[in-house]
Amino acid sequence: MFKVVLVLCLLAVVSSLHIPSFIKACSKSDPNFNDCALEQTKAAYPSISKGDKQFKAPPLNPFFMPLIEVDTGPNLALKMKELTVKGLDNAEFTDVKFDLEKNKAHLKLSTDLNFDGSYDINGQILVLPITGSGHCNITFSHADFEYVFEWDVIDKDGKKYANVKDAHLDLKLKRAYFLLENLFNGDKLLGDNMNMVLNDNWEEVMKEVGAGINHTIEVVVTNILKAYFEKIPYNEMFVD
Repeated sequence: MFKVVLVLCLLAVVSSLHIPSFIKACSKSDPNFNDCALEQTKAAYPSISKGDKQFKAPPLNPFFMPLIEVDTGPNLALKMKELTVKGLDNAEFTDVKFDLEKNKAHLKLSTDLNFDGSYDINGQILVLPITGSGHCNITFSHADFEYVFEWDVIDKDGKKYANVKDAHLDLKLKRAYFLLENLFNGDKLLGDNMNMVLNDNWEEVMKEVGAGINHTIEVVVTNILKAYFEKIPYNEMFVD
């Protein structure tokens, strides 16, 4: 079980907004709609990553995350707090596909990510006891994301909008690096050895703690989508 706390106010109902100039809509009748969608997503993303106060979309360089909490039951409890996340703004979109009949989209993107903040951990990882609190730094090298979401078309104040739902993100890494300072009450030998174990067995570590981080990124991406999709009339997002 895990929960994510984000300082985002993107779900509140707001008045209708027009599509911003940096987002160019693709025509639903274009036989190469998905090629257009990929091209325009790449072109718009640098502006999107800067944030937009009008849409209450947060800046991504860096992105601040108050809390990721991972609780796997009696075996492990992990909290990562006051995280600064770098790399989201450098994401490269490699594929964008829309099925406008089924109201479903599939995105692929890749980037390197770095999480820097503080942590509290207690329990077992890789069947080894682990405890400590202090500074943490985690790096994901060559992180590939596949993100799928669906939407309903709803009426609001006489206009139609996309209501984003059923979002899911899968994360695959080439490598992960962990640094947890002050493990075992500051015992340097034990702490250095444990960090070595975590890095030598990063794939197994990610199986135990990766779901919380994966879900956090999913929430971030979904809320950014909601910031635009649910506030821009549908006929401006997808033109005839």
